[in-house]
Amino acid sequence: MATSNHFPDFKNLKYHINESGYYQLQEQPLYFFKMPGDLKVEETQRKDIIKSDHIIRSRQNNGKYSFFTGLLPTSYKNWYFGDYFEKKNGIKKNSFILFRFSPDKMDLIVCFFNHFKLYPNKRKLFIDRFVKWFENKKGSEYPTPNYQIN
Repeated sequence: MATSNHFPDFKNLKYHINESGYYQLQEQPLYFFKMPGDLKVEETQRKDIIKSDHIIRSRQNNGKYSFFTGLLPTSYKNWYFGDYFEKKNGIKKNSFILFRFSPDKMDLIVCFFNHFKLYPNKRKLFIDRFVKWFENKKGSEYPTPNYQIN
């Protein structure tokens, strides 16, 4: 990953839990459709594959999930991370995602870093800086902050 003075571009999506136990999309950036309208948190069934106690997924469509990732804990309460994989022109693309649950678990904010691969040795530093910045900006427009990863 190249050194940058800013965080990589990210999409900020807001969800609220409904009566069926799914988080339903409340706000979506224009023309960003990689995240589904409904998300469900469940216990991991295959801990040998998913290195997390919980996963977050979409509804099934034709027997498949359009979105599925483990919810891996960070050192911050109610913050988790995961990865989204897609194939584009035969090339596997990775996107990094941060999930922030409200203390009562009724609301969920998803910060989707499109086509941003975050290597494990850079992850803690990135998450530390991003969460601190995000919590300071909560409720505002989320402008691009000054940031360096090295």
